[in-house]
Amino acid sequence: MRPGGRSGLVWLGVAGLLLLALWLRTGLLLLVAALVALVAALVALWDRYGLSRLTYDRRFEQGRCFAGETVTLTVSLTNRKLLPLTQVVVDESVPVALRLASQTMRFQSRARERLRLRFSMGWYQRVERRFTLQATRRGVYRLGPAAVTTGDPFGWAERSMEVPPSDALLVYPRVLSLEEVGLPARRPFGDLASRDRLFADPLRVAGVREYRPGDPLNQVHWKATAAAGRLQVKLLDPSASLGIAIFLNTWSFDRFWEGDDTDALEAGATLAASILHWAHEEGLPAGLYANGLVYEWGFSLRLPPARGEGVLAQGLEGLARLQTGSPQPLWELMALEVPALPYGTSLVVITRQVGAELAGAVLRAQRSGRPVTLVVTAAADVALPELPGVTVYRVGGEEGLHGAVLAR
Repeated sequence: MRPGGRSGLVWLGVAGLLLLALWLRTGLLLLVAALVALVAALVALWDRYGLSRLTYDRRFEQGRCFAGETVTLTVSLTNRKLLPLTQVVVDESVPVALRLASQTMRFQSRARERLRLRFSMGWYQRVERRFTLQATRRGVYRLGPAAVTTGDPFGWAERSMEVPPSDALLVYPRVLSLEEVGLPARRPFGDLASRDRLFADPLRVAGVREYRPGDPLNQVHWKATAAAGRLQVKLLDPSASLGIAIFLNTWSFDRFWEGDDTDALEAGATLAASILHWAHEEGLPAGLYANGLVYEWGFSLRLPPARGEGVLAQGLEGLARLQTGSPQPLWELMALEVPALPYGTSLVVITRQVGAELAGAVLRAQRSGRPVTLVVTAAADVALPELPGVTVYRVGGEEGLHGAVLAR
């Protein structure tokens, strides 16, 4: 809190008027001094108790959304005392990625804007206001800290308090179809089925046959059994279930200190989210790796291939939290993680640039029996090294993925 500095001067003025009235023996001047003293007492009352039992809160209607979606924000101010408040001003700090189209915002910094709200409140009153925010970019965002200021009607004194940041709003990257991100919809990453039958995918039924002693009972096809009158078991397809591992490079250039291309990173995050969602829809185990800092999680994103709604949710959250700034290059992360992946796992490497070290890591992965698809988010005039056996897609450039994503 910071007290106003004028109340002391007001009381000095009251004392001066009172002494002058007594010296001149003027009743009118004495009445003026009394009125000024009454006003000063009221000002002191507002100054001392204005912030007492006053609470300010804000909450998002939902704590998670996708980039491009809107979220309802509710702010509430509660005055739990007998003293009414003629003027309460709230200065709220809002990330620029959360767009408030219907409100006038004031510049605060490159990344944040300031929203000013004014309230007038009676005793024991609660006031709520609702706003619609559009999340324009993935990330983790909080409002605040906010400054709440109360004052008297005459502007003689005011006090302020700081309210801590709000709970977080988690904004996932957009999820698009493979056609929308510039990848073929049919077999975009080659044949994901294993050529041997050591692995069977329980989600892919190729047919049925008669039961044989030793067949597991959980593979009995009950509908076919009822139709045939004899026990039938499922014939399972060879596993496409070796799955897919997505590697996202957050470095825009060969060395991380050379700077960031934020559009390329956003395009890469959208690609990774879209491929992860595609794999989930196909019933494939999917993993996600990235060499960026992960807000509140750690120094890199490492989610081994697995199936299920939880895997998709965790991957989207990891991409929402992903930031730049990690000194670990992607080729080092691949050297650590690729050998632990099952033989035959398909790799998708998403990157803006392909330097010599990353090209070497891609080729080593390809030669280790793990097919690699390279997705480049740079413009078509960026040269790529020779990568025999590696499928390469380009989805970048001014008219590429990021422009299409922003247009949605």
